[in-house]
Amino acid sequence: MKQTDPEKLVRARKILRELKEARGGSLLESHKVMANDPNLVNAFLQQYINCTKMDTSIPKKYRELIVMAVGMATGTATTMKVHSKIAMENGATLDEIFEVIRIIFFTCGVTKLLPILEQLDVFEPVDEA
Repeated sequence: MKQTDPEKLVRARKILRELKEARGGSLLESHKVMANDPNLVNAFLQQYINCTKMDTSIPKKYRELIVMAVGMATGTATTMKVHSKIAMENGATLDEIFEVIRIIFFTCGVTKLLPILEQLDVFEPVDEA
């Protein structure tokens, strides 16, 4: 199903433009699906702004590692993938990301560890040689 109400579509598209600008020019497919409900996508936009643009004390690298960890703990592949890449773009190292993975393994167990390693596509396996 897709939103067909012209008024809601106008509002949703306006909010998507604002979200795209706030995110630096990119949207995820999930944002566009969310826009079927302008109130939902607006709530997401406001939370995004509150957590990333206003009164931030934690440096961006660490905020992204935290969000990545939440994605790992909840099994949300998009969250762990997107935010691991942003964390690395902001200086996170292989060792820091794997430290987070160890923490998730310790607190959540192997049932979270294996999907993380299978879905996190930014690292290459070590050769057996």
